[in-house]
Amino acid sequence: MPEKGPETVWFEPKMPAVRQKVWSQKESGQNVACGAAEATAETLARHFPVMYLFFWRFPQGGIQSPMDERVSVDVAVVGDGLIGLSSALHLQQSGRRIVVLGGPAAGRASTAAAGMLTPACEYDPWMCRQFLDLLKSGLSYYKTFLHSDWTTPEQVDYRSSEFTLTDLGESEESLRDRMDWMPGLGFDCDWWDTSEVCAREPHLSPTAVRGAIRIRNEAVVNPIALWEEMGRAMAARGGKTYSEGLVGVEEQGERVSLVTGGGVQVVADRVVLAAGAWTADVARLAGLEVPLCPAKGQMVLLRGTPHAIGSVVFMPTGGCGSIVERRPGSYVVGTSEEYLVPDEHNTAGVVGTVLSRLCGVVPDAAHWRIEGMWAGFRPMTSDELPVLGVADDRRFLVATGHHRNGILLAPLTGRLIADAVNGDVPFDGLDLSPFRYGRPLRPHARFAAKY
Repeated sequence: MPEKGPETVWFEPKMPAVRQKVWSQKESGQNVACGAAEATAETLARHFPVMYLFFWRFPQGGIQSPMDERVSVDVAVVGDGLIGLSSALHLQQSGRRIVVLGGPAAGRASTAAAGMLTPACEYDPWMCRQFLDLLKSGLSYYKTFLHSDWTTPEQVDYRSSEFTLTDLGESEESLRDRMDWMPGLGFDCDWWDTSEVCAREPHLSPTAVRGAIRIRNEAVVNPIALWEEMGRAMAARGGKTYSEGLVGVEEQGERVSLVTGGGVQVVADRVVLAAGAWTADVARLAGLEVPLCPAKGQMVLLRGTPHAIGSVVFMPTGGCGSIVERRPGSYVVGTSEEYLVPDEHNTAGVVGTVLSRLCGVVPDAAHWRIEGMWAGFRPMTSDELPVLGVADDRRFLVATGHHRNGILLAPLTGRLIADAVNGDVPFDGLDLSPFRYGRPLRPHARFAAKY
């Protein structure tokens, strides 16, 4: 049996009347297929223009039988990112026995993000007001979530922060118009002209920034530290994670049987699908449709002058760039929005564009040292709103599609999923109807990258 490697992937073509699986391993740039069906790279590309399924892997050779292990729980959570772990933690707090099914870390959005918690920068007036309520509740819930017996805000680098929403000269449209509605929606913000920006943020270039909206009472968090703390807390409460991926879903009377790539059978009353950009593919195993587009984002870590900027700098043109000082002198910079990009690697063109913009806005950054770079895939729906709640098959719940707001909404999403499992009214009386499973969503893919 060939050894499973990071390039092993599985595909599940849609074929009438029969479900077939194809296992493929890249060898010297070629696709070598084996298993239940064969498919050429051309055929796979035609059926899967946006499916990058290196996360939920099926081992070559198929499922081992008999099963190596059988586990019975109240709720199985598919996905071990922040939203999956948050759902698991909240379900544990309500007394539910849980297990988490995860996979490799490559491309995971939870640990790739900068960690901005900013409803003010992420909301636009074309979005529904329920989404604004969700974003604001997500921010306010963070303090409740982190003041617990398992962590503190300091352990995950959570802190209140101001944001400088920059009006860059590269854009034809000014952000000044946002001041017509932002204060009315409860955002604590002011408009700064170029001279005030330079006085308050002297490291920003006056030739690149023609003005800015300064926003108060937002926050940042270190998503890697948060993910690690949540995983430890879940395990300390008796939760177990199987990291071999999900390869099969079967009926087990009124319950659901999930089969992992490692030969473990998990039988559960309810199943939470929270696999990020791969939720659509996992859901399809259960006969559910969750239209998603994976949106790739590339990030760069730099070492520079501590406290060169006094806020988070948010650049909304292009792919929504940002500069976040995670710790003194350690800057996370990004990001891109790329569609139909099939791997998690960094690319010279995108990284060059990110760094060029950084140096244009903060000229001193030309001397900062590059310490690392990575990429992740955000789960994006066609209306750019998350999918939250119970599916048509009420044994399944869906929590995905958070796009750029996965870090902001992760703790709250876990609470809302636990509320749904327990039959409780949604936290804070939130109206979740715009985010319901099964709402009209066209198959979605953007065919142009933007930086």
